Amino acid sequence: MSEEVKTINERRWVLLYPEIVKTLGKFGVEDELGNEDFWVFGDYWGYPQHKIFFNRLHMLLPEVITSLQDLLDNDDWEFVVTISTRGEGENWPDMGLKIRRNQIIDGLQRQYFPPEYQSIQYEGSRVGTDKD
Repeated sequence: MSEEVKTINERRWVLLYPEIVKTLGKFGVEDELGNEDFWVFGDYWGYPQHKIFFNRLHMLLPEVITSLQDLLDNDDWEFVVTISTRGEGENWPDMGLKIRRNQIIDGLQRQYFPPEYQSIQYEGSRVGTDKD
């Protein structure tokens, strides 16, 4: 990756970060310790993505995911959402979503969720593969 692309990506990362926090703040409260609804990882690692942790399942509702997807205006960028619940989800396997501008890669294992969250679906989603 060229230095120019790295610089462009870093600027885009910096611009997206507060927009993500603001958007998710409409649906919950941010807390990096996992005591609230979500946390947006605050370090840029050189990839065109933001890492987001959902600590409460209501953050998986389609309107939340669509709101995030609406922030993406570039096919090169994605949001990686990890389910990071405490209590009932402590023994759950790793799972989450990759949100891209035109698709959602769904790696959720809904059988672990309470019944009210097991039927959540996202328009434009597909099941993830080992190539994602």
